[in-house]
Amino acid sequence: MKKLVPIALLLLSFTPLMVHGQRYKHKSEAEIARMTPAQRVDEFAEEQARHKYDVLDEQSTLIEKYILRDGLRALPRIIQIIDGYDPTHKHGSQAVRFDAIRMLLEDLDGHVVRLRGSQEGQRAMEASERAISRMRAAGYERKEQHEWKWVPDGRFELALTYLKEAKGIGFADRAIRDTLRLDYKILLSKEELLAFGNFLVARDPSYPSWSEANYFRDYTQINEAGYPLWVRTMKKPEPFYAAYLEFKKTKAQ
Repeated sequence: MKKLVPIALLLLSFTPLMVHGQRYKHKSEAEIARMTPAQRVDEFAEEQARHKYDVLDEQSTLIEKYILRDGLRALPRIIQIIDGYDPTHKHGSQAVRFDAIRMLLEDLDGHVVRLRGSQEGQRAMEASERAISRMRAAGYERKEQHEWKWVPDGRFELALTYLKEAKGIGFADRAIRDTLRLDYKILLSKEELLAFGNFLVARDPSYPSWSEANYFRDYTQINEAGYPLWVRTMKKPEPFYAAYLEFKKTKAQ
């Protein structure tokens, strides 16, 4: 019997963790659909904090489907979470939640509506800038070419990269560029692409939602290793081509 005591004590020591793990379970799609936009943002962050590295778990994809439908309505809660992020806690659930929210912003900007085209989106970008400033003050920055300091999973540089894209050329713009190149033989320089993106933001910031994207190997572009590049193009190219023709008219005036 004495040999059973250590095992019993060991099991008791794990009881709080087991109970805590049981408190969280996946919501059904019907439950997610009934949530408010803020609740869905919280649910997505919680799911990422618990199952970020479980590649077989598709619950976050389900939740995000509804958040992308929420669009700008999701931003107030997203901004609250970003502003509540403390970068001095470089590990743990809070950091993972921040990563999840940054990813949500990137997907909203790339697939639903350009953030810089609305006041709500601009406030989200300002919150991201504040978080980056806090990370920089906490020591998140590459000091030398091969030296990384306090950069778990590249969090600082990913946040910088996303913010730069939100201010300029984003996911949808690159897909539009390759759509025009492959479908209409139109080549846009980086400067032209940025100008066209600004034109679209002013005309209709929701242009990323005009079409879903294809993802495929582009055999017209070969990388240094001799393999074709993966590119994205818009499944419905017509509205982007029509907008480009309008853009060209304004440039000619």
